[in-house]
Amino acid sequence: MIELVLVYCLIADAKTCVEKRPTFEEEITEQACLMDAERYAIAYVNEHPEWRLAGWRCEIGVPRQDPA
Repeated sequence: MIELVLVYCLIADAKTCVEKRPTFEEEITEQACLMDAERYAIAYVNEHPEWRLAGWRCEIGVPRQDPA
């Protein structure tokens, strides 16, 4: 399983960061993950201008970590 992981940090406090994992209707390929990253990153920043994209990655075979 491949997951797109986008990391955003607050512009006002660069130490405050979150990971966002967009959900896809179907399982995506590594190529689709790489190609879709920019589109999802831009959409999130446009909707949440107080955050900036700090990084992103495509995780392969890493189990999803749900917050406690």
